[in-house]
Amino acid sequence: MKLSRLPLLTLLSLLPLAAVSAQQAFPVSPVDKMQASSLAPLPSDGVVRLKVIAGDFAADQQGAVGKYSGRRITVIGRIASLNKPSSEKKVLTVTLQDATGKLPAVKAEFLYGSIPNNSEILVSDDGSTATLVRRDRSGNILAQDPYLAAGQKVAIKGEFRELKVGDIILTACELARKR
Repeated sequence: MKLSRLPLLTLLSLLPLAAVSAQQAFPVSPVDKMQASSLAPLPSDGVVRLKVIAGDFAADQQGAVGKYSGRRITVIGRIASLNKPSSEKKVLTVTLQDATGKLPAVKAEFLYGSIPNNSEILVSDDGSTATLVRRDRSGNILAQDPYLAAGQKVAIKGEFRELKVGDIILTACELARKR
């Protein structure tokens, strides 16, 4: 059986196009990116130190996004600063960063459901302390308790949302219970 050269050449010229279209039909998933990454896997309990998560993003940004995307994690580290966010849904943003400031920071966004009802968070002007103010139903202050302070070591549990301007953003955060 003899094949004509024209159909054979046509078939061979279409093979690269088929490979390209197959790549577009099946995009690379975050899991595939993580498997291709050199990063260590996330521990089963989801607890990581600030140095580890910041180091992951500094070393392999794509692999780190694959590793942490859609995961609820607990980050342990020292508070660098506290901010009162401008968004109505957020009550506090806690920035965790190493002392050198060379690695990416973790910004943990606390939403209204993360603090008790009839409470608010007051942040000092210099961003060094946050106070939890509890009120009765009439708005009278019942108690003012220190909540967080710069330099304090904390464990914050939240969902990885994105990498934004070099910062690792966690949302729906809460203070993790001490073990």
